Amino acid sequence: MITFQKAKSEEAPEIKQLLRITWNMAYKDVYPSEAIDAITSEWHSIKFLEEQIKDPTILFLVAKNNNQIIAMCNTDKVETEIINIQRVHVLPTCQGKGIGSQLIEEVAKHFPKAKKLQLEVEEQNEKARVFYENRGFAKVGEKVFEVAGFKMPSFVMEKAL
Repeated sequence: MITFQKAKSEEAPEIKQLLRITWNMAYKDVYPSEAIDAITSEWHSIKFLEEQIKDPTILFLVAKNNNQIIAMCNTDKVETEIINIQRVHVLPTCQGKGIGSQLIEEVAKHFPKAKKLQLEVEEQNEKARVFYENRGFAKVGEKVFEVAGFKMPSFVMEKAL
């Protein structure tokens, strides 16, 4: 049975491993391995994940199957009626089972006064873009992130609640 709960700081190493697996799968044909390593080292350090998990203004959820983390989702600091989802990652072996959709629904439940969900998705990650479009998100803008010297063109997507 799959359960959804707030992440605990001691789960940061397991979350980091999940992020490494999902990033390597999603971006292996987009970025060289050294770029993936550099980006994930900066964005997914255990210290950074622990800080986000402990931050009361960030919702950091995990999905578990038999006490193993199989997916995660977190928001940015929540300060407005627009909730920015920073990450939705599901282990490749667990994709296509509704877990990502359920995580997004869990985020919405935590913020009943929110008017919109917003997120950024790397423009070359077609699988993720289609996933979000199929869940009612639409492109509303573009951004370019620069991480560890690598540029990542992304789409900003929103969904009204």
